[in-house]
Amino acid sequence: MTKPSAVSDLLNRTRAIVETIVDGVITIDQHGLIDTVNPATEKIFGYSSEEMIGQNVSMLMPNPYRREHDGYINNYLSTGNKKIIGIGREVRGQRKDGTLFPLELAISEMFING
Repeated sequence: MTKPSAVSDLLNRTRAIVETIVDGVITIDQHGLIDTVNPATEKIFGYSSEEMIGQNVSMLMPNPYRREHDGYINNYLSTGNKKIIGIGREVRGQRKDGTLFPLELAISEMFING
């Protein structure tokens, strides 16, 4: 029997945490496209992961945020000015059925492989 490496053990533990927490966790790329979602995100928004992955994260926002979101990302990428990264705030989300609901939003930034 092969002993798992420390890296694979850490990855498995991290995955288990993200998949079982009750908070929604979404990762997006620099264009605002959804890379990953956890099961809580599916329950909160009413979309399956297949419906969300590859779509713009703005699909989970009501207007005017939906219309303005790509501009926020472009502004950050061109200026480096962080307006909401690193701070939490209450916003409104929009479920698949169109209902709006309050949610606590926290945005973090990470760099992988440069």
